[in-house]
Amino acid sequence: MNERSPDGASGNSVPLIVLASVVIAGIALMFFSSSGRIERSAIGTDGLGIWLAEQGLGVEKKAPEEIVGEKTPILRILPLYDTDLTAGRQDIEEADADYPRATLRNLSLETFLAKIESADTLVVLPKWRSDMITSGTADPGVLIPQGQMTVFGYGRGSLITTAGDGFVQSAITGDQTGETFEGDAALYAPRVLRDSLEDVCEPILTLAGRGTLLARCADIWGEGLSFYLLSDPDLVNNHGLANGDNADLASRIISKLAEGRPVYIDTTTYANIADTSGLDPRQRSLADLRRFFEYPFSLFWIGIVIASGLALWRGSRRFGAPVGEAQILDVASKVRTIAASARLLRLSGSQDDLASAYLRARMVTLDDIVLGAARRPMSGDEVAAEILRRVRHRVPETGARLSDAYHQVAGPAAASQQRLAALIPFEKAFQETLDAFGHASRPS
Repeated sequence: MNERSPDGASGNSVPLIVLASVVIAGIALMFFSSSGRIERSAIGTDGLGIWLAEQGLGVEKKAPEEIVGEKTPILRILPLYDTDLTAGRQDIEEADADYPRATLRNLSLETFLAKIESADTLVVLPKWRSDMITSGTADPGVLIPQGQMTVFGYGRGSLITTAGDGFVQSAITGDQTGETFEGDAALYAPRVLRDSLEDVCEPILTLAGRGTLLARCADIWGEGLSFYLLSDPDLVNNHGLANGDNADLASRIISKLAEGRPVYIDTTTYANIADTSGLDPRQRSLADLRRFFEYPFSLFWIGIVIASGLALWRGSRRFGAPVGEAQILDVASKVRTIAASARLLRLSGSQDDLASAYLRARMVTLDDIVLGAARRPMSGDEVAAEILRRVRHRVPETGARLSDAYHQVAGPAAASQQRLAALIPFEKAFQETLDAFGHASRPS
């Protein structure tokens, strides 16, 4: 007899395929776009790495191996997108509850200290709020307010002050040597370090007549750690490199700080530093495995759960509940009984009885599927009528064919040959009914 048609299979699978594709595409988009969104934006530093490499400086693209207690021979450039390293994630979320946000990437003070301890570090202060990422246009409304620039904690206060409005072109001068760099820096609302930091930060470069642009800070937290601090990120970010002589100035300044060492632009929020004190550095712990279930990897696992749930749900709708061992034995017993009865009827020459037995077996199957065990007690004719009514309600065309074929087979006035011929369209309509009610059709 007839199996489920290829067209029907394709039609039922298309919505599932489309839905799965949308889910997978959405998860992939969130996974791949979230990590590099800041770096590719106007306030990011992707362009700086490309520019420094073109100028002949060595640029590390992957995080170098670092060991606790040893200075890594690199210059780490650490752009900050956190306005307070001492604040926890929850505090920052509450402070930035109103859009746009000032903190775009949370970095803990513990991680920050580990980074500046393991390698000479140029720390770049934040300047722009989150809407600068989408707009890419410099405007006073997208600047982080000076009062929020408490990067090293409220006790230290704001680190910067604004040294002008709009785009300002200014020469950069060595504070100790008095040497003036060739070319002018072009900065929007330039920011310089406050004079209150002079007790812990030694000026290195200044914007002529405006204030300190670059300083060497030491012992801010009483731990003897030092680092370079750049007050205005527009000298090195994607937005600023295209303005004035910023690109040339940035490469010359960074080249002097690097002193021949490679440069690593660190955009991570964790310390990739191994503790080898008596331990094999190749050993791993459960903490390493736990990172694969944190953001953004958590998005991938959520997608897996959603896709698996959809597949299981669709499978249960398509094939029904799993068939147990007892059910399989019952089905096999029924098949053998029907086959034996059919053989006896054929030997006796009673074709009408054979057709009636076949029809009753098929209607019993439809009774279990269409009406179920919860149906009220009815006579055989009432059961058949109710089955045909429900099939017509769900699939009108199939129901009409099933009803016509049923009455041709069950009709008392029909000739034997007509009844046997009507079994073919009845079986076809029967298989289509199984498909419509979520049960796999099988050849008869």
